[in-house]
Amino acid sequence: MLAAAVGLLTAALPLFAGEPAGLPPAPGTYRLDRIQRVPQAIVLEGSLIPRLLSHYIGGKITLFGFFYSYCADPEGCPLAWDAFEKVRAEIMADAKLHGRIRLVFMSLDPAHDSPDAMKGFAQRYEAGGRAVPWHFLTTYSGFFLKPLLRGMGEEVSARPGEDGVVLNHMLKVFLIDKEGWVREIYSSQTLDPVLVLGDIRTLLLEETALSP
Repeated sequence: MLAAAVGLLTAALPLFAGEPAGLPPAPGTYRLDRIQRVPQAIVLEGSLIPRLLSHYIGGKITLFGFFYSYCADPEGCPLAWDAFEKVRAEIMADAKLHGRIRLVFMSLDPAHDSPDAMKGFAQRYEAGGRAVPWHFLTTYSGFFLKPLLRGMGEEVSARPGEDGVVLNHMLKVFLIDKEGWVREIYSSQTLDPVLVLGDIRTLLLEETALSP
């Protein structure tokens, strides 16, 4: 009886001491390593005027993902889109985070996803854009895209589908600090908005600790 009682008490301890089991660690209680630098690239936003990718990376914490507009794989772009929208909603609800984080989607199919098409997506999120901007980027062609994919470790292959070409790629979302370092890479198994927001807050606490 005593052993059974001790076992029950031990099992109940997480409910009374510390954080409940299964919750992610509190922001600032862990460190995110510097994984890699984001390579430079030529990108387009809403027009054919070239811009450097660094324009959309430096100075703020950036959540960056690859996508293409007609992707229908539920474990691919739609999953990333849903996570980005949830993260954005949480940032919008916290005034202390306004202006400190940006979201970026980069097209994997510049032949199909023109600057005008990307502009249409961006217009959906113009409201609240000053608090948390969401940029939709493409580029001129695969010639300009391939070095970025290679530098970010993203592999893409094409196969015929019922309604055209289907692009196969592993879902990767990158959390990038304001110095342009990738600090975390999320997959379809780890792209949890709660985890992402915890990592964002961890980087913001790190910035505060390093500021003079």
